[in-house]
Amino acid sequence: MLGRRIFALAASLAALLPASLMAQEPDGKLDGNDKEIVVLMPSRSNAYLAQWIRGAEQSAEEANYKLTIIENNFDQTEQDAQAQQRISSPVKPAAYVWWPADNQAGLATLRRLSRTGVPVFQVNQAVRPEAEDMVVAYAGVDDFFNGQVAGRNALAAREAFVENGNELSGKGGNLVILKFIPGYSAGEDREAGFLDATKDAPFNIIATEYAGFDNASGYKAMSQLIPSIRGEGIDFVYGMSDGPVTGAVQALEEVGLKPGEDVYLVSATCIADISAVESAKAFATGVQSAGLEGWFSINVVARYFEYGETVKDGAYVAPDDADARPDFNFAPSKKNIIPNPQVVVGADPATAGDRLGNFKLWGRSFEDHCVY
Repeated sequence: MLGRRIFALAASLAALLPASLMAQEPDGKLDGNDKEIVVLMPSRSNAYLAQWIRGAEQSAEEANYKLTIIENNFDQTEQDAQAQQRISSPVKPAAYVWWPADNQAGLATLRRLSRTGVPVFQVNQAVRPEAEDMVVAYAGVDDFFNGQVAGRNALAAREAFVENGNELSGKGGNLVILKFIPGYSAGEDREAGFLDATKDAPFNIIATEYAGFDNASGYKAMSQLIPSIRGEGIDFVYGMSDGPVTGAVQALEEVGLKPGEDVYLVSATCIADISAVESAKAFATGVQSAGLEGWFSINVVARYFEYGETVKDGAYVAPDDADARPDFNFAPSKKNIIPNPQVVVGADPATAGDRLGNFKLWGRSFEDHCVY
């Protein structure tokens, strides 16, 4: 688990022009007139969230909004108290941006935010069905889709695994799944998406373990699993992001297994440390750019105000254009999703670097999006 922006229009225009005209004739320049957007989210102690904040800050600056970040230590009780304190403030922001520490447990606080009369936008964690009416729009990742990308990565890895002369230890190949943390819905969605993508040719899942977001957590989880499952044979490891995958590489190597040779690892998304995929010890990943997500999320809020507080029905998936950032000169949708292109480097360290070097998304390189 687990590398910008645009601009927003003066709120006074919304008072002067009807929403329909605003939607038809935006001036193309976002200007929030230094109004405040309050973001309630988990801590930037996590590398992904720190980079998300950088992208969000860049987007707010371009759009002329003041951004206030209120962080919690991945603790829903703490976030609930922070939200209540902010709601009690006599100064109301233009919008709230809600990134729950626990998507289910945070529903009561989301409901309180929605009753303030201030527009609420949820980011990163998918809106639960019972919360659809509490938020104006969602912006960020689609973790089910990211899990599907990982599933395609795993299918490609299995094909290469066999082609390279390895024998599967069980029907479909023995697979370990390393998840995020309990209660963090992105992990559940990424597991569901993976299972959906591989349902026609499933793996033999021999272990599923919570492994957190970073290298150390992945190393600890994999080290604890290996003694009980090694006898069955470990063919594949699926980690929710490159963090736990990179930690799993170290754990496997310490017991004499060879990532990229006799065990193939895949990830749903890149994050910070790309050493495993760069060396082909991890077979593939996806490019979920933290900075891009932060930028895009605030851009969605800014465009909501520019286009007369208009939200289109349905979902919009931002294109994965290679050479330049697309123009977002239209009202946001109810669900706004960033791209997560699949990147397969294979099992040959001699060619992995070139494959990463040839990647581009919105005019930026793999390292630009994934290393921070």
